Amino acid sequence: MYESLTDAQWVGLSLVFVAMALIGGMLLRRAIPALSAFYIPASVLAGFLILLTGPQVLGEVSNGWSLIPSEVIDILRLMPALMINVVFAGIMIGKTLPSIGKIWSTAAPHVFLGTILSFGQFAIGGVVVALLLEPVFDLPDAAGSIIEMSFAGGLGTIAGMRGLFDDAGAGEVADIGLGLATISILTGVISGTLLVNWAIRNPRIDVAREHTDRRSAASRLSDIPPNEGDTVEDPGLGALSRAAGAIAIAIFLGFLILTGLRALAGAFGTDLFDRFPLFPFTVIGGFIVQMVLTRTGREKLIERRMVNDFTGLSLDILIASAIGTLSLATIGANIPAIAILTVLSLAWSMTALLSLGPRLFPDQWFTRGIADYGQSQCTVATGFVLVEMADPAHTSGAAMGYGYKQLFYEPFLGGGMLTALSVPIILAIGSLTFGIAAAVLTVVFIAWGLVRGRSARAAR
Repeated sequence: MYESLTDAQWVGLSLVFVAMALIGGMLLRRAIPALSAFYIPASVLAGFLILLTGPQVLGEVSNGWSLIPSEVIDILRLMPALMINVVFAGIMIGKTLPSIGKIWSTAAPHVFLGTILSFGQFAIGGVVVALLLEPVFDLPDAAGSIIEMSFAGGLGTIAGMRGLFDDAGAGEVADIGLGLATISILTGVISGTLLVNWAIRNPRIDVAREHTDRRSAASRLSDIPPNEGDTVEDPGLGALSRAAGAIAIAIFLGFLILTGLRALAGAFGTDLFDRFPLFPFTVIGGFIVQMVLTRTGREKLIERRMVNDFTGLSLDILIASAIGTLSLATIGANIPAIAILTVLSLAWSMTALLSLGPRLFPDQWFTRGIADYGQSQCTVATGFVLVEMADPAHTSGAAMGYGYKQLFYEPFLGGGMLTALSVPIILAIGSLTFGIAAAVLTVVFIAWGLVRGRSARAAR
C-alpha cells in the first residue's frame, strides 16, 4: 500500500496518523469517564494508541503486520526533539512583561519551593544512581538527573534530551525517562488529588476551597471564553499565522544564541555546547521577541490565545509521539529502577511540601504549595489543576503566584537550562559528585527560603 511513497509523503502520512491518534485519544477519554476524572490528557492516550497499534505491540501479535508502519514510527521518533523547541519558544510570547520587583513578593515562595524540589530531585537521583541503580541494575551513570528531568521536566523535556543521551551512548536512559514521565502523569494527579482531599478534611490546615463553592475543578476548567478576534486592523496575516511567525523568530534567535555559544566555547577549546539542546535558548528568543513588541507598542499583534493554540498542538504531537515510540523492551528491562525512582520522587515531594510549605508561605501554604507539588511530579498544567481543586474560586492568589513563578523557574529548572546542562555536567564529573553538589544547593535554598519566609510572616 505504501511502497510508492516518497520521504516527504511519509512525513505527511506520519502527521496524519498522529492527528488521528489525538482524535482517538479524545474519544477514548470521553468514552471512559474515569480517564477524564483523573485528568489523563488525550495526548497521552493518543501515544498509547500509537504504541499499541504500531510494530512493537500489534506487529508482535500479528506476525509483523501493524496498523502504523515502522516508517511512520521512525519519523515520529524525531518529532519530540523538534516540537519541544516550539513549546519553549512560546513561553514568553504574548504575555505582558511585568515588573520583576512587583511580582517577586508573590512568586518568591513558589520559586523557593520549586527550586528546592528540583535540586532535591537532582540530589536523590544522582546519589541513588551512583550507589544503587548503576552497580545493581546496570543503569548508566548518565541517568543521575533522570528524576528532575522526567518528573519536574516532563515528557517534553526528556524527549527533547534524547539526542544528548544518544551522544553519550546511553540512549536507553531517554526511554526510561519517558516511562517515568508517563507514570508521573498518573502518580502526580492521583497523589495530588489525595493530598487535597486529605487537607480539606484536616482541621489544622486552612484550604481556600473550604471558604468557597464546591464546584469541581473540571467544571471550573471548562469556564473558558472563546478565542478573541483580531486585535489590530488589517495586519495582513491571521492571528494564528502571526503567532506562528513570532515563535519561528524566537526559535531562530535561540539558534543564533546557541551557535554563538558553541563558537565561543570552541575558541576556548571545549565542546560543552556542542551537545547542548536548542530548546532552553528558545525561551530567551521568545523573551527578546516579546520585549521588542512591548518596546515598539506592537504587543497586540500577537494574541496569547493563538500562541497557546500553536504550542498546545505542538505539545500534543510531542507527547503522543514520545509515548508512541517508547522502547517497551528497555522499560521492561528496567522496571525495578523505574519503581525505585518513582517512589523516591513521590516521597521527596510530599516531604518537602508538608514540612517546608508552612514555613515558606506567609499564608494559605497548602493551597499555594500544592501547585508546586504538582509541577514537581508532572507538569505546569498539573500544578494548575491541583490549585483548581484546592481553590476553585481563585481567592488565595495561588494561581497568580504560581504563574509568575514560571518566569523565574522555567528558564532554568523543570526543563530549563540547568536541567539541560545536568547531563553534560554528569558526564564530566559523575552522578555521585553531581548529586552531592545538588544536595548542598538544596540545603542552601532551604535555609534561604526559611529566612525569607520568617521575614514575610513577621511583616504581615
